[in-house]
Amino acid sequence: MVTNGRRATGAGRPAGRGGGERFRTAHEWVRDRLRVAIFDGTYPPGAKLVQTEIAGRLGTSVTPVREAMRDLIAEGLISFDPHRAATVRALDVDEAIEIHELRLALEPIAARRAAERVTADDLDGLRALEQDMERAGDHQAWLEANRAFHLAVIDAARSPQLAAILENLRQISAFYLAALVRSSGGDRARSARDHRDLVEALAAHDGDRAAAIMTAHISDPTTLRDRLSAGPGTAGPGTAGPETAGPGTRRAVS
Repeated sequence: MVTNGRRATGAGRPAGRGGGERFRTAHEWVRDRLRVAIFDGTYPPGAKLVQTEIAGRLGTSVTPVREAMRDLIAEGLISFDPHRAATVRALDVDEAIEIHELRLALEPIAARRAAERVTADDLDGLRALEQDMERAGDHQAWLEANRAFHLAVIDAARSPQLAAILENLRQISAFYLAALVRSSGGDRARSARDHRDLVEALAAHDGDRAAAIMTAHISDPTTLRDRLSAGPGTAGPGTAGPETAGPGTRRAVS
């Protein structure tokens, strides 16, 4: 339960990319749990989000739930209308394609800049996140590590304006990626190879190679449209993860 805005269990766990040192408040803990519930399909696209129900399920008061939902509205994962209940954002194929094309244009730039500016600590963090992805026992754990990996590459570019744009794109992109993984999975082995190759290019300070790897890593927008149009929004948390996609559907996920 939560007392005076702090959760008795859960608050005090480290937060941040790759295991930061900062500790989470109750509302941050709720926000992270709610984000996971959206990504794993517990709350699918378009689902209503009732604060009292969420508070009861998580064992908290309504206050941290309300604060957490404000954060997720800002991230774009929740849609809010003052005259209606808040809902998980709906799937929009055209929006997904637009975001994907913007990532395809901008993330290689971030990779190139990261190769020029990456530090030994950055590389250690990226390697740790890549290992987290390889050890992930379910698709949700993999998605969280993958998201953190890409954000860490963006951070390593040390380009504040580029980072602000890409971090916003990655938040929404993660929502669509989670829907794809629930629906048809992806090729985790190929993604792992891409990530290892990218870290090697960054360590060698080879900007051209890092940019090329990132370009190849981000999947073709046409394939993205086809897979999203197949109806991933109906997939729930028990649907096949990236390691169990059927023949002809396995593709690197990013």
